[in-house]
Amino acid sequence: MAENPETTKDKYVEVMREDMRETISSYRKHQREIVLNKNRQALGEISNSLCFSKEFILAKAHLLKKKPLAIEDYQQLQNALIQSEENINTFLKVENIVYALVRDLSGKNPVIQLYAASCCCNIALGNSKVCTILVKSAAPYLIGILDTLNYPLMDICIWTIGNLVGGSEKAFETLYAQGCLRHLVSLMCNCDISILPSVIYASIHCIYAGTQYKQYDVIDEIVPVAETLSERFSECIRSNASWLLALLSSEPACTIPLLKVVPSAVNYLYSSIADELSDVIRVTATVRLLANTIPEASGQAAKALLNNPNYTREELHFLMNKLLSHPYIHVRKEALWMTGNLYNHELSDVSQTVKDMMIHLPSMQLAVLSAT
Repeated sequence: MAENPETTKDKYVEVMREDMRETISSYRKHQREIVLNKNRQALGEISNSLCFSKEFILAKAHLLKKKPLAIEDYQQLQNALIQSEENINTFLKVENIVYALVRDLSGKNPVIQLYAASCCCNIALGNSKVCTILVKSAAPYLIGILDTLNYPLMDICIWTIGNLVGGSEKAFETLYAQGCLRHLVSLMCNCDISILPSVIYASIHCIYAGTQYKQYDVIDEIVPVAETLSERFSECIRSNASWLLALLSSEPACTIPLLKVVPSAVNYLYSSIADELSDVIRVTATVRLLANTIPEASGQAAKALLNNPNYTREELHFLMNKLLSHPYIHVRKEALWMTGNLYNHELSDVSQTVKDMMIHLPSMQLAVLSAT
């Protein structure tokens, strides 16, 4: 007996949601290596083989409780905190140590503020308990710094907010109550291009958390994010914007503003064929954006893919086959979801176009077999 189409759709949506949860989690973990590389470049001497002992971390923590550390000590401490979660836990065992960091973060010395913020950023890559401990003391200061003109300090604090929100529901609850998402939306509209990637990173975690924890009604706050990304798309494209666009596209209220970026998304996929769609993260996000916007009633998104005057029908078939036979199974799943939404579109000309195209998609059977 055939399965009810609505049941199949619900199952597939849940698979996509689970995939997004895994992606967001992996994305956050990936930041540890990025931060480590940033710190290594700043110091010029940090190497993977350099390890910091428990005694070193405790000694610096006890010294920090009394007064701000010397610059060299702060440099070493921030790198010790990024190297392992065990180092973070050792540091936090020192009583009231978070208050010492917050003291320096809220102080008058901009260099010390920067190092204190870097330590907070690295601590925020720890587990849920660690994030909850840090946010209780640091939240108002992190939010307050979002109004500063000190871009390097603001950049690190934004990244810290993203790490905290991605690591703990309690951290999200605390920061959201203090206007975190509202500040990020405002920054996205007006901020300098230099901090836009960090704003997007923090927004991904904040919006994802807000949509997962149903007690928070964030829809009215995230529609302006979609509108802003659509306007600043050319500036955002080299950052993490693709995943933020994909995340926003899952909310129906964001569909209309996101239609502006659909032609660029289609162009990106075609341009990526030359290198075999090798940027897997961005390709996955772009296909998900299209899959989520294609069902909109006007058919604008669907026709941007199916009837694009810049590409021939043969080029369309080639692109679809490439996506459906992609080496990564999750890309094939996204492509199947997109194709299914085209096939079931309420506009008959869209649906018929895809039905007529099936004979030209030999990769479809492979994709179906590998995804079930």
